[in-house]
Amino acid sequence: MSPQAGSFLKVAVAAALAIVAVAFVSKRVGGFRKTGEEGSTIWFYDQSERRLYEVPGDTIPPDKGIGGPGGDGVRAVVVAFRAQQSDPSKRRIAYLETCTPELKDLLEKLRAARASGQAFKARIPAHDSDYFQINSLVKGLEETEWHASSSSEGRRAMTAWRSWRGPDGQPPVACLP
Repeated sequence: MSPQAGSFLKVAVAAALAIVAVAFVSKRVGGFRKTGEEGSTIWFYDQSERRLYEVPGDTIPPDKGIGGPGGDGVRAVVVAFRAQQSDPSKRRIAYLETCTPELKDLLEKLRAARASGQAFKARIPAHDSDYFQINSLVKGLEETEWHASSSSEGRRAMTAWRSWRGPDGQPPVACLP
């Protein structure tokens, strides 16, 4: 092989490797963007059907649900013990969350404005504000009454699961679909 052909072959192989490397990096970076909030799912619970179901991570409760009367789908915080997370029969609902109609309306309008690229002109209360805490409602799975998340009953509903212990004494961890 002539020296000129050898040099050309080396350049061609280097260029091909560079193209493969760029394609690989582009795919990985694109994959990271897709695995963030966009495309994530969370658990919701249909109260009339008494079943968990998956929804997009940006779904605002109450949701239409999967059967029975519409509007009875609420966010479910699901937990399991670390060694049992992959077994659906071992998962437990720690508590349920929903929003008052006022908070749901505000959040839906905010989401619609962002989706359309518009500025949201209304005042957005901070997530830890009294407005959010009073209009975010929680309850245990078997409870009938909803409680403001800032109330003593609400705090109790949101933290009771932390005292649960697994077979080896370990605490439960949150589970995503």
